[in-house]
Amino acid sequence: MSLYDVDMERVRRRNPWRWFLLHPRADYVWAVLAVWVWLGLSALLRQPLMLEGVGEAARSTLFQTLAGLSGATAGLTLTSVSMLINVLGKKAPPGQRALPLERLTPDHRKQIGDVFLAAIPGLGLLVVATLSTIVLEGDGDTGLWIPEAVVFVLTFASVQALLRVAWALRRLMAIATAG
Repeated sequence: MSLYDVDMERVRRRNPWRWFLLHPRADYVWAVLAVWVWLGLSALLRQPLMLEGVGEAARSTLFQTLAGLSGATAGLTLTSVSMLINVLGKKAPPGQRALPLERLTPDHRKQIGDVFLAAIPGLGLLVVATLSTIVLEGDGDTGLWIPEAVVFVLTFASVQALLRVAWALRRLMAIATAG
């Protein structure tokens, strides 16, 4: 049996993975840790911090791309939430057997919804941070490492949140197609 009381072919318990799935707020801790490691290695190797040494055109292109991708992904995730509400609220007609998704407990429905809702603020903040970084850096020859570090923290945290969303979608597909 799986987490959602639906038989799965390959069920393996991975406690660290499960912890990751159930603690979306830890994304920011892991992201800050990754950026601190990056900054530490840069300082230790006497390299420019973050993207300070990268040319203005390349930095601008990177941040514009990140802003576009995060905005589009935030919109897609928000649309998925409305579809998710519709799917999880659907009931079988009277007299027919229950749909597989009806077997989810309210706690499991809340967990799935929380996975999607936890991704949206980080993606929205990433759009704002990337656009702000573009404006703050302007046409300067060198970048500003502090706004760049904020962008990368939000990027790393958003990637983790999107991994969690992909997991939730995979689980929902497995449950919906279960006999």
